[in-house]
Amino acid sequence: MYGNIKLVYLICKKEQLNVSYRRFVELCSDDGTQRMLCLKRIPHFTTLQKFVQRTSKKLFEMLVQACRKLLNLKDVTAAIDGTGFSNTNPSHYYQKRIDGKEVKNYTKTVFLSDIRTKLILAVETQSDRTHETTHFKPMVKQLANCLKTVLADKGYDSMSNRKFCWNNNIDVHIPFRQYDLARNEINRKSKKKMYKKMFDKTVYNQRALAETVNSAIKQTLGGFVRARKASNQQKTVTIKALAYNIEHIGRTIKIKLWIEIQ
Repeated sequence: MYGNIKLVYLICKKEQLNVSYRRFVELCSDDGTQRMLCLKRIPHFTTLQKFVQRTSKKLFEMLVQACRKLLNLKDVTAAIDGTGFSNTNPSHYYQKRIDGKEVKNYTKTVFLSDIRTKLILAVETQSDRTHETTHFKPMVKQLANCLKTVLADKGYDSMSNRKFCWNNNIDVHIPFRQYDLARNEINRKSKKKMYKKMFDKTVYNQRALAETVNSAIKQTLGGFVRARKASNQQKTVTIKALAYNIEHIGRTIKIKLWIEIQ
């Protein structure tokens, strides 16, 4: 009765309205969603919950990446940046780990965003203490065919990250951290000076626009998630990114149509 496309639409709309599953089903019964989707009846709220639980996070990530094809984005200047979404209802058993260490009460998220269109090109989420720089290469590799320039802050300062971009014909601008050279770094001091000359601060300053994307998605869709399980929390954040992209693309298409009419 309910196809996957319709269920994806419903959960994206739920995140757009920023309400619980129960409240969302009640709202859909009154706003014409049932007639628009040609449904005999609005699905029970547990149907949406179970759909999110059984669907892989990778599928939602692929849908986020597919959004760029709707705008035919090429030679993109993208910025990568991390942020966090608060967990309002985290699992008690997840927080009390066996080793006695408490986990962070938020879902760590890394966005790779287009500077020009403010579209999210890729998203990675995690609930552990892994540093966000580990996502740099996988995210760039997924979109290497459409990226022209990548911008990142000092947290991603790594010669390995820079060489990975250069090997894929991608310009990269990451500032160098200021710290004393270790013994194994002394021989690479001359190379570091050469790489610093390749860093363009004027281009790097555009990275601040990535903060605009982080702020926009939190102000419109909420900076928190209601899920209890860590896996569902990560999926919810990814769905937020998908809902943000769909709304942003719709607004962009309306503007283009209005300009053509004029």
